[in-house]
Amino acid sequence: MKCSAIIVSAGLGKRFGSPDKVFFEVNDKPIFMWAVQTFDNLDFINDIWIVTRKDAVQKVRSYLKIFNIKKVREVVEGGNERQDSVYNALKLMPADTEIVLIHDAARPLVSKELVERVFNALNPQIDGVIPVTRITDTVKWIKGRNIVGGTINREMLRAVQTPQAFWFKKILEVYEKAYSEGVYGTDDAFLIERYSGKVYTVDGDEKNIKITTKQDIEKMESILNINNIKTFSLNIRVGIGYDSHRLVSGKKLIIGGVEIPYEKGLEGHSDADVLIHAIIDAILGAAGAGDIGKHFPDSDPQYKDISSLVLLEKTLKFTREQKIEPIWIDCTVFAEKPRLSPYIPEMIENFRKLGLKVNIKAKTAEGMGFIGRGEGIAAQAICLSSMKLDP
Repeated sequence: MKCSAIIVSAGLGKRFGSPDKVFFEVNDKPIFMWAVQTFDNLDFINDIWIVTRKDAVQKVRSYLKIFNIKKVREVVEGGNERQDSVYNALKLMPADTEIVLIHDAARPLVSKELVERVFNALNPQIDGVIPVTRITDTVKWIKGRNIVGGTINREMLRAVQTPQAFWFKKILEVYEKAYSEGVYGTDDAFLIERYSGKVYTVDGDEKNIKITTKQDIEKMESILNINNIKTFSLNIRVGIGYDSHRLVSGKKLIIGGVEIPYEKGLEGHSDADVLIHAIIDAILGAAGAGDIGKHFPDSDPQYKDISSLVLLEKTLKFTREQKIEPIWIDCTVFAEKPRLSPYIPEMIENFRKLGLKVNIKAKTAEGMGFIGRGEGIAAQAICLSSMKLDP
């Protein structure tokens, strides 16, 4: 069955205090990307449609590239209300879509297990599936002027989450009916209910919190910290990289993806970017995947004079497919000349665009050895990575 996911990310974030709520970063990852990655890694999801504000479309696309997201079919411009935003995506979906999962990007901690539970519960006898959680507090209704009118039986009540799953033709049909009558609902299941559809419930997840205010960020970080403490000793990986190249005339000097004015450049099959080569080796080391020569041999003509930034991008694609993500990289470049410190901010920005956090230091060799004599430049790097563990 062809299953699509809509991730709604077009809200104004009024209670959060910023329209860029979904771009607020937790652990160096924007909030909306946490949910996107979960759906992108599920085999039964064929494509993803992200809905966002018009002025944020390009920003979303740039993050999709940084985090190597593969299944996003389109980034759709949102509407005035959440219902309008979802409808904008539904109208664009191909007719052969059978199931659609609709999820709010403001619920970043949605788990693979919850999405599977919702998806697997949908069957031809029902029109939709929603995840719910029990209400533990006593609930009262207020009749006016803050006077209690009575106590509601909480056993009959549930708090609703996303994702919600629907047969595509059915949800599109009820959306069109709602617009013809000027009806707006608080969630997608409301429209199914209004037009006599049958909605089934499954257990939700207490960790699947909704980010509404900045205090909710603290809750998210707390949940992540608890999970990290449990798995830290199991999934941490460290890699070490080192590289050196000879300085020769007639070559450009490129370090960290930055061309540096100098009378000599580094000799090599590619652009001989000694810093990026050390970083690649460190990343591959943390992944237990050999070294740069194994993946990009200097005997292969396709890598002749290639930018090392391209090689780094390919390396990250490979390691992320192995569920290994670099967390932090610390590196040192050893060069007597030229002075490198003015170019370090630009180098760091090149790495940031690829989703890497890198610290760079520049040192001389105090006139000693091949570096001190100006014969070459060397670099070393240490990469701290995490490996995503299967449940």
